[in-house]
Formats: sequence, C-alpha cells, structure tokens
Amino acid sequence: MTAFVGSLDGSTSSASQSALPLLNNPALAALRRFASQNPGVAQAERIGIAFSGGADSTALLLAARTLWGGGRLCALHVNHGLQTSAQLFAQHCAQACAALDVAYAEATLQVDVARGQSLEEVAREARYLALAKLAREQNCAVVLLAQHGDDQVETLLLALLRGAGPRGLAAMPAQMQRHGCSFARPLLDCGAAELRSWLKAQAVSFLDDPMNADPAFRRSRIRHELVPVLARLEPAYRQTLGRSAALCAAADAQIQSTAAQQLRLCMQPQGLDLAALRALGAVSASEVLRLWLRQNGQRLDRARTDELVRQVLRTGQGAHRLELRLPGCILQRQGACLRLKWGDAAAEKA
Repeated sequence: MTAFVGSLDGSTSSASQSALPLLNNPALAALRRFASQNPGVAQAERIGIAFSGGADSTALLLAARTLWGGGRLCALHVNHGLQTSAQLFAQHCAQACAALDVAYAEATLQVDVARGQSLEEVAREARYLALAKLAREQNCAVVLLAQHGDDQVETLLLALLRGAGPRGLAAMPAQMQRHGCSFARPLLDCGAAELRSWLKAQAVSFLDDPMNADPAFRRSRIRHELVPVLARLEPAYRQTLGRSAALCAAADAQIQSTAAQQLRLCMQPQGLDLAALRALGAVSASEVLRLWLRQNGQRLDRARTDELVRQVLRTGQGAHRLELRLPGCILQRQGACLRLKWGDAAAEKA
C-alpha cells in the first residue's frame, strides 16, 4: 500500500506507507470525530472525495484512505478549465489516485458567466452540480468536501461584508443536500496551516491554485490580508467565529421553520394569497417569498426581495401591476394571487 508524492509537471513517485506516519494526519483526527458523530456517513458503502489536488483535499483523501481503505473511495475531480494549468491539475489527480489505488472520476466543465454574475459563484454552483452527477455515476452515497475552519471564517466574513442575514451568516453547514446528493464537510474544525504543515513534513506534495492568491478575488484578499490580523487579535478566531456561524445556523433553522408554516397558510392552487402575505408584515413576508422561490429553483438578492415585498404590500392599496422577470419564468400578480408563469410565454416576455 502506497502514498503518493506528486508535482505539477504531472510526475509522481511513491513512498511506502511506513515512511508516512499517516495516523498523525490532522485531517484523520477530524474525520474520525466526524464519522463517530455521523454514523450514516461512515457506513456508506461508497464514499466520494472531492479531490482538487490541493493541500486540503489531499490531506482528506489520505485520511479517508487510512480510515476506510481505498476500496470504498472514489476521488471526484472537477476540471473547470478556468486556468491554463487546469489539465495539469487533472493529470496530477489521476496519477495520485493511481498511486494510492483509489478509484478516480473526472468531469470537465465550461463555465459561462453572464454580465453581472460572479465567476466564483457560477463556478462553485457548476462544481456542485458536476460532483453530484459524478457521485451518482460512481454510486457514491455521500461526497466529502475538504473545506476547513479557515474556509468557514472566510465565508462568514464575506457574508458580513455583503450585509447577509442569519442564513448567510450560518456560512457552510457540516452536511447538506444539493442536486439530489449528500455532501459533508468533516474538516471544519481543522486549520489550513496544520494541514499544510503535515503534508510538507511528510513530503507529500500538493498543488497550489493560483486563484487562491489572486487579489482580484475578495476571498483571497480576506485570506491574506484580514485573517492574519484576526489571528493576532484573537488566536482562537476559528472557534469563536465558527461558534457564531453555528448560532446563526440555529437561528436560521427556526426562521425557516416558521416561514414554512406561514407558507402553507398562504398557498392556494393558483399561487400565493396576496392578502395572507400582506397580513404577515414585511419581515415575515420576505422570508416566506424567499422560501417559496427557493423551492421553485429561484433565488433573489436582498435588494430585489425588498422591492418584491414593497410591491406585495402595495397591492393592499389597489396596486394591480406586479411583475418580476426571473430565469425561465415571470413572477406576476393574477387577481388575488401571486404566481410563477413558466415556459415559452415567460421566455418571450423576458
């Protein structure tokens, strides 16, 4: 049984497992804790590992192989094609998995970004969709993601800077369902530095994504400029901010539970009852509308949601026109109800 040592030029060599004290991998300790708390993940017959070739996913892949053996694993790599070295990353990942005797599957994407869209957000959503598809093809019951505690901090800070509410400030959940696939993040109590230190100490190479150091991306600037300041001010910043995210997640769960109950009261065969929506008041109506739209595959930013709520409240003063164009459909008033109009007619008006 071997562990890999690779490089960006695509070459790989192998080192005996005895030369690599894999049991000291900090990702392994975190994975053991996560598996003990989530037996459904540990009992899955086949487990996918989202594998980019970077430090975090490399440490996670080695930890999962140590804990469960390579036969239950399948490394899933998504090639976005967003940089010239993308193919070298894919080659590295394929060769690393061959050296580890772990199954490997790859998806190649073309990411198209429309005006006004965030490249990061579009690429992330495309990645989850591709991972879910690969997981189904490889019969993986769950996909493990290598995002760690510092990623969680960055996500929380990004949400704060854009003025997010409890849902955004909940940051990344330890488990979630997306595109019909189960995802889990077992490394949220690990730090980036300890994972990299372990890999370097064991001479296990990994690839660095140049986008992670690109100041054009706000997350990169937070990582390299803001987080070091936080670390000096509060050495336990990962734990304290992680606790804040968990509290926001609990608050959001309560908000969503209430919104689901209120949504049921507003539902009519034709759509949402406008009078019932108005009776909720602006804050609750906003949450109900956002939940209803999410259930129908639509998302609105806060500004557009606020404008929609304003228009809904105006219907009580006799305002009859209410229309909002969304991808593939139109949200519009029809008599006493608010409904989504799908299909060709919506496309023609958009």
